[in-house]
Amino acid sequence: MATRGIVSFAATLAFAVSTAGAGSAAPAAHAATVCLDSSSPSFGVEQKIVAALARYGDALTPFVYDGSQGVSERFFKYLSRTKCALIMGFPVDRENPDPPDGLALTEPYFETAYVLVSPRKLEQRDLHAGMTVAVGMATAPHFYLAGAFGAAPGVTTDTYQTQEQVLDALSEGHAAAAMVWEPSLVRYAGSHPGARNWHVTALHIPHARWGVAALYVESRPAEAQRFNAALLGFERSGGLSSLTHVYSTGSQ
Repeated sequence: MATRGIVSFAATLAFAVSTAGAGSAAPAAHAATVCLDSSSPSFGVEQKIVAALARYGDALTPFVYDGSQGVSERFFKYLSRTKCALIMGFPVDRENPDPPDGLALTEPYFETAYVLVSPRKLEQRDLHAGMTVAVGMATAPHFYLAGAFGAAPGVTTDTYQTQEQVLDALSEGHAAAAMVWEPSLVRYAGSHPGARNWHVTALHIPHARWGVAALYVESRPAEAQRFNAALLGFERSGGLSSLTHVYSTGSQ
């Protein structure tokens, strides 16, 4: 995310500012729209969730944007004012939920985490000096290996700007293991068959486990209540877990 160093979720802030218009009142977001980021690794699943929720009482119209350049929290507020009542794809740290000011969070529609990945069977306890581990810049694994949370294995840490670059480093043999956002791993394996046989295990470090939820304006909860109710119906049917279980290896 570009937001909080995990996955990119929104278009550039410059686009947001120029579209809103200096000194002009922004139009209100449509009550039954939902923003989806086409660059998010869970975009395809989120499209399917939105389509399914119509059967459970929440027919939402998607507004799709490209968030590959990253964005600040200010842009989420812009989207909530002008485009969408809900913004899906927001990562929620299970240890410290922190939505942007004025916005709130729906129930998470899946749980996920950073995971340890290697071409061979390898767990966190097996990490040792002399190994190279690839991580994304400013992610929980990066802070962990830097010793920010206390004791850390004395491995060589290679840092990269994106999760895809981290996985490329592992695929090309530049690292013995990688610590990555599991939805990014799922997307990567879709176009890299060799990655489908990698060994994936949970990471037991602070701030590794996350939920993914939708944002909404705190003072306008009606759409969020409808979303949560429809989500519960979809969950009880078993349909939600059938779509999202691929992201849950590290969250157990």
